[in-house]
Amino acid sequence: MKEKNIYLVGNPNCGKTTLFNQLTGLNQKTGNFSGVTVEKKEGVVYLPNLELKITDLPGTYGLGGIAEDKKIAYEVLLKRKENEVVIYVLDALNLERGLQFLLQIIDMGVPTLVVLTMKDVLEKKRIQLDLKKLKHSLGLEIVLVNAKSGEGISELKTLLSKEESYRKQKRLWTWGSKEESFLTSLKQKLKITTNEAEFFLSQALKFLNHDPHLQDSRYLNQFPNETKQFLTKELESKPLQFAYQEEMIHRSILIKKIISETIHYPIAIQGSWEERLDRIFLHPILGFVCFFLLMGLLFQSLFSFAEIPMDLIEEGITGLQETIGNVLSDGPLKSLLIEGILGGVGSVVVFVPQIALLFLFIGILEESGYLARASFLMDRLMGKFGLSGKSFIPLLSSAACAVPAILGTRTIENKSDRFTTIMVSPLIMCSARYPVYILIVGTVFSYPPIFGIFNVQGFVLFSMFFLGMIVSFTFALIFRKTVFKENASYFVMELPRYNLPSFKSLFFTVYGKVKSFLATAGQIILYISVILWFLSHFPAEYKDNVWKTSPIETSYIGRVGKVMEPAIEPLGFDWKIGISILTSFAAREVMVSTLAVLYGSEEEGEESESLRETLRADKKPDGSPVWTPLTGLSLLLFFAFASQCMSTLAVTKKETGSLLWPTVQFLYMTTLAIFTSFLVFQLGKILGFV
Repeated sequence: MKEKNIYLVGNPNCGKTTLFNQLTGLNQKTGNFSGVTVEKKEGVVYLPNLELKITDLPGTYGLGGIAEDKKIAYEVLLKRKENEVVIYVLDALNLERGLQFLLQIIDMGVPTLVVLTMKDVLEKKRIQLDLKKLKHSLGLEIVLVNAKSGEGISELKTLLSKEESYRKQKRLWTWGSKEESFLTSLKQKLKITTNEAEFFLSQALKFLNHDPHLQDSRYLNQFPNETKQFLTKELESKPLQFAYQEEMIHRSILIKKIISETIHYPIAIQGSWEERLDRIFLHPILGFVCFFLLMGLLFQSLFSFAEIPMDLIEEGITGLQETIGNVLSDGPLKSLLIEGILGGVGSVVVFVPQIALLFLFIGILEESGYLARASFLMDRLMGKFGLSGKSFIPLLSSAACAVPAILGTRTIENKSDRFTTIMVSPLIMCSARYPVYILIVGTVFSYPPIFGIFNVQGFVLFSMFFLGMIVSFTFALIFRKTVFKENASYFVMELPRYNLPSFKSLFFTVYGKVKSFLATAGQIILYISVILWFLSHFPAEYKDNVWKTSPIETSYIGRVGKVMEPAIEPLGFDWKIGISILTSFAAREVMVSTLAVLYGSEEEGEESESLRETLRADKKPDGSPVWTPLTGLSLLLFFAFASQCMSTLAVTKKETGSLLWPTVQFLYMTTLAIFTSFLVFQLGKILGFV
């Protein structure tokens, strides 16, 4: 079977990843804003006697630049093998922007097949596109598809198998007359005949012309020293302008001509309802009101809508524990299965409905086009903290997980902006904190709803999200004023069209996120639960055919906890909370399973209660409750600020290329967590709170 490598290239938000998913059957994340793809993604398409390996490159508006996503796309195309080709994804509603990049690909001499997306929107808006004339103007094979529904994909797959579908084209645009004449003369003298060689020559001329957009000398260095001296001498003697901006102007002239000949608008396209929505969502006051209302709705729904499925899961786990209890005789195996594995893992699985709701809500915001508008709205506010609106999408993405959010900073060109965003992203409330917050909030803030409808726990959760944003902005300002003093970059963002979110896309997004949560966190929770079960039941002895385990206070873990308790008492924590904090440095969710195992061991033989009820009933030696609102608040603040995620630290090292920044991140966040918890608990005690 023959094999072929294909690169999927295009502008951000042109439907490239949706097309990738249609072709490969994979379910990579899509969204209605730029910068969703920041890493190469690979998939395979199997055709009769042909295996196509497709690589989805990060979307970019052009070659060159210093943003990491642009560098990835550019380097791959520059170093491609001779038999590797490109599928260029062109948004039919943004031809002027997309053709700029396509003409650059053509200049490089890359065999290209063009896929025109947004077929459905063209038809909906009654825009007439003369595909035959567009093919003729570009000299390339073009296929029109609806990447969402799959319309046109069969025709595309047929073209993919044919070598003649990928065409090389000569440079279509021309420089000014003097520059063009000079370039033609150089090509004749240097005997340059191919597109690839002409591309390197024009890049070398831009470098010699001190073009600020091209400071890479590798193109010039491809030529022998004699040729370098010749080019330098020739260019010095003539006042010519070989520059990226000049290129764009001349390409734009050609693009406008092509568009005027191929696209016809029979009716005036007016935004109508879209413009009215933008007037609200982008309003300097109403826009913020809408944003905080949406966030408030999210956190209310996490408690209101998830209650029934959470109860069902909890009942299912309890039923399983009872079944195992009835089948197995008393002993270590029964205890390990019921208290260690089901008690530990089950205590976190219960929160899956709320985590799924969170991802669903964020997915709707992304696909509808609202997230890009929120980013635009935040630009002015973030400017006061030394960042641009370009940092907002990675920061808001941290509400799901800080790891992809930090990877998403690759779209930020300014290094100071990017590093600052990486350093403060983990302060935003992420999905790993939700099980911890929900357990604490549900345990110590169990008050009746305000006016019968507004959930107090939802308000507390929203306050924690808001606190995370404020603190991350504040530390961004501190970093920009002290460590990263470079001027903030400007923010240019194209507002996408409003889209009705795709049910299929949302389903696979939520399914993928929940599966990933259970697979990654679940493994850690399982291993730690088993270890904790052992440490909380042993030393044990087998006497008179009966296993006798140690009380929790005298078990291995109890002894360790008692040693560390004096150090954490000023923060309002007892030794069991201290142990759960220690284990949660592997992953925050482990805190819940740790408490479930520790309290499960303590309750052996007693009537089974939910973990929240068990925590509320826990008493100190003097009879006062361990879990009070003040203890809960102190613990919430500790988890809000502490750096308890090894994956986040690892990705920070990878993206900054240094061990220094994850070390700084861990130290400043942990110090902030300890200091805040200590301050709040001690002040609360002085003021008489419990």
